[in-house]
Amino acid sequence: MSSFIFPLSGRGFTKYFLPIALAINMIIMMPFIVNKGWLYIEEVWVLAVIFALTNATFEELIWRGVLLSRFSEQLGEKWAVVLTSLGFGLQHYSLGFSWLVCLGFAVGGLFYGGITVKSGSIFPAWIWHLVLNFLMVFSGLIL
Repeated sequence: MSSFIFPLSGRGFTKYFLPIALAINMIIMMPFIVNKGWLYIEEVWVLAVIFALTNATFEELIWRGVLLSRFSEQLGEKWAVVLTSLGFGLQHYSLGFSWLVCLGFAVGGLFYGGITVKSGSIFPAWIWHLVLNFLMVFSGLIL
């Protein structure tokens, strides 16, 4: 039986990637969160949890669970990651985000796809997606 190894948490550079990336995201989002004030956080924390859980679950099931696995069978992993990442970015454009923000989502899709392929599971991508959605709600980017 093989043990579960969280992707990008091994040795060398990858050992530090997860905490560094989380710290960078927290630093970027924190001014927006602080600017909203404590009252805002008190008002939206339940919504943030519900939204983050629901959105991360459905998007990861669709984009990494179903589409990435199907495209990998047909096109290979590299092209499947690229294609689902582009689709992930474009899906957010249909929700009203600017092209620049959607480019960021597409880059995020590359990351999510890469860790899904590396780990063989959508769970790590789901965790990342959950945390980032939670931070985006508190920052005001979403809502």
